[in-house]
Amino acid sequence: MNIKENFSLFRMIEFPHVLTLMNLLCGMISILFAIANDYKLASVFMLVAVFFDLIDGKIARYMKKATPLGRELDSLCDIVSFGVAPVVLAFQTTKNIGEGWIFAAIIYMVFLAAGALRLSRFNIKEVNYFEGIPITANGVIVPIFYFFGLTSWYPFIFLVSAILMISAFRIKKFF
Repeated sequence: MNIKENFSLFRMIEFPHVLTLMNLLCGMISILFAIANDYKLASVFMLVAVFFDLIDGKIARYMKKATPLGRELDSLCDIVSFGVAPVVLAFQTTKNIGEGWIFAAIIYMVFLAAGALRLSRFNIKEVNYFEGIPITANGVIVPIFYFFGLTSWYPFIFLVSAILMISAFRIKKFF
C-alpha cells in the first residue's frame, strides 16, 4: 500500500472541510481589512468566520463526515480567525494610545497564547462541554466592542478573555 497515495489531501477533503477553510479565509480577509484600517469590514468578516465555524462541525456530523483531519483543521483555522484576526484588529485600533500600546501589545500576545492553549486542550479531550470559553466567542465579542465604539476596552477585554479561555470552568455545549 502506498502511503503517499493514501494520504492525498485531495482525496481526504470533504464538503465540511471546505466550510472550515471558509472560516480561515474570512479570518485572513478580516486581518487584511484591519491592516488596511477598514475596521468595519474586518469586524464583519470576523463574524462571517464565526458563521462558518458554527456550521462546519454540525454539517460534518449530519453528513457522517466528522474526521480527525476536520478536527485539527478546525483548530488551525480558529487560531487565525479568532486569535490572530482579533489581535490585529485590536492592535490597529489601540496602537495610538500613547505609551500604553506596549502594555496592550503584551496583553494581546498573552491572549493569543491562551487561545492556542485553549485549542490544544480542546483537541485532546473528548467531552460534551466546553472547558473555558471557546475561542470562537472572541469572533463575536471583538466586533461587538468595535461596533459600539468601545475599542479602548480591548486590552481589558482581551485579558479577561485570555483568563476565561484557559480557565477550568465548564460550559454546556448548546450547539
